[in-house]
Amino acid sequence: MRKKLLPLLLLPFWAASCSGDQEDSDPQPNTTPKEYQVTYQVTAVNYAQSRIIYRDNTGSLITEENVPLPKTYSFKRTLKSADILSVGAFPAQGDATANVTCVIQLDGKTVDTKSGPGPNPQAVASYVLP
Repeated sequence: MRKKLLPLLLLPFWAASCSGDQEDSDPQPNTTPKEYQVTYQVTAVNYAQSRIIYRDNTGSLITEENVPLPKTYSFKRTLKSADILSVGAFPAQGDATANVTCVIQLDGKTVDTKSGPGPNPQAVASYVLP
């Protein structure tokens, strides 16, 4: 499962590296740091707990095992262009009706939502600041 997880968590880095392909008419990214209120929400149907991996207020990847669901993380983080926010949930032993959803909010606005159905979903929401 870790081999599947790594590419999902590295996807935002790849996406950020491809951002140089834009036309010259696009506005330049704002590199001035700004403080944001970051909220991650992990909700589930027919799952009691999950492994959750997320980027904390310093940008470090944190892994928590057997986290009771639903779970919300909320913190302030100073961000600039190309900084990454991500949260992933990896519950196990669900059934066909089970589902897990990860949501990222920035200053109260939802910037990404991902869901995963079934017995062993892998829902990873990520956002790269423009």
